[in-house]
Amino acid sequence: MSTGLIVGIIIIVLVVGVPILQAMIRGAQRRRSLAAEGVPELRAAGLRNEELPAGLARQTAEAVTSEDIALADDNPQATITQLDDAGRVIGYRESFRDPRSLGEFIDWLLAQSIYRNRQHRRIEVELTRYESSEQAAQALDAGPLLDVADPGVSVEEAGERRGLIAREWTRSENGDTVQRMLELRWASGDILGVVRGDSEPSGALSDDEVERLAALVKGRLG
Repeated sequence: MSTGLIVGIIIIVLVVGVPILQAMIRGAQRRRSLAAEGVPELRAAGLRNEELPAGLARQTAEAVTSEDIALADDNPQATITQLDDAGRVIGYRESFRDPRSLGEFIDWLLAQSIYRNRQHRRIEVELTRYESSEQAAQALDAGPLLDVADPGVSVEEAGERRGLIAREWTRSENGDTVQRMLELRWASGDILGVVRGDSEPSGALSDDEVERLAALVKGRLG
């Protein structure tokens, strides 16, 4: 067997094998995180496939520790201190989208081709447990984190809907609203609940659907 052929086989094995190995490792880490203390109870309050609007499929389901949030920040030590002071214990996040995600690279290719003019919809549920109901209520009243580097993004408080606090996020291009997200949040005891409905173009996902899904999650939390 020639050296060139051997090198070619090794390259093919690396190209195919490394992503598969990485996916297996991420899957094992995800399963361990979902079994962590306090996470199964939060996950049980999440959405079922049969409750979702047609076309939406699960994208992620993961535990979110304070360490995860801190490591994604520019100042991890300050962030972890702030989260600890706020009484944050553990979080759980799940998201569903249409069209179904096939991986970042494939999603990008499809967005540039056959999905270019297709409506995109996403539902996200985020549940966070705090040390006390008072701390959950304080987190409920906290203002939004806004990327001020994007002048096209704006956030507005939108009152209450079905007893949930509403907030609207919009992204504009050339004066036109091209993306809109409705965020509904509430506190159930020591748990802060947030459900977001994100659509591009704006209006691809109805507010009634987002409110219905938020009510389902809230009802399971009691």
